[in-house]
Amino acid sequence: MLVDTHTNLFWYPDHLSDEFVDESWAAKKAKLRLSPDVHCDVNEAGYRNNFDSRPQQLLEATRNCDKVIVFAIQAPFIGIRGSQESVADFVRQHADRYVGWCSVDPNDPACVEQLTYYVQDLGLRGLKLGPIYQNFDPSDPKHLPLFKKAEALGIPIIWHQGTSFVRKGPLKYSNPVLLEDIAIACPELRMIIAHMGHPWETECCVLIRKHPHLYANTSALHYRPLRHYQAFMTALEYGVEHKLIFGSDFPSATPEQAIAGLWKVNDIVEGTRFPRFPQEALHRIIHDNWKQAISFQ
Repeated sequence: MLVDTHTNLFWYPDHLSDEFVDESWAAKKAKLRLSPDVHCDVNEAGYRNNFDSRPQQLLEATRNCDKVIVFAIQAPFIGIRGSQESVADFVRQHADRYVGWCSVDPNDPACVEQLTYYVQDLGLRGLKLGPIYQNFDPSDPKHLPLFKKAEALGIPIIWHQGTSFVRKGPLKYSNPVLLEDIAIACPELRMIIAHMGHPWETECCVLIRKHPHLYANTSALHYRPLRHYQAFMTALEYGVEHKLIFGSDFPSATPEQAIAGLWKVNDIVEGTRFPRFPQEALHRIIHDNWKQAISFQ
């Protein structure tokens, strides 16, 4: 069963600022220099739509997936104003395959009430957060009520806990280790660290090893072949490869592009005596490991 645990629903100019799409275009061109497995259906003339994921684009990109998780982060600090109502409308229209998660800005005093509304009234079934996008310290105790509410609601959180191309985004809030206090304070809260927390993949691996309800997804790793190989071998050496979960991060890549990139993880060491990441572990990442962290019931 192919489950894409990481797709976005937003587009320019309704939800994305000029500054954000300018910076995203520069980052996408850098990725294209290293890998062909990058989603890009624009040229320089239309580059401000390079990060668009409109409903029809998402439907087409994920047509071969059995289930798809979709969200729209609320991060006004860096120019993303995700529409939770648009996500809810989209998944209602395509309830056979799509599951909506919500996002709130932790700096908004009403964020706990918003989360409750999105889950109980709009039917959204998870929470997307990104400290580098939303400008907040996840280890600050003042945010703990939000995480406690997610735990009480029985929903998982997916974190963009890693670097980004956004110039304003604070790297100081991005290391996965900052999630440890939450894992201790909310022992039943399921959390998924997107992109293995790149470039802190080692910190991500040692963190998810310690805490039973912490996982990581593999989205956006294959663009940098050496880091991709190192990250996966680190997971193998720490015994947490079974806690890695597939996600495409569309519109950064389609699921097919992300899967093709994953299968190339050992290409960087071809012709050497370096160890290989096991193919059976790759198969489980793509098809099976999601079952530990996510329920569609």
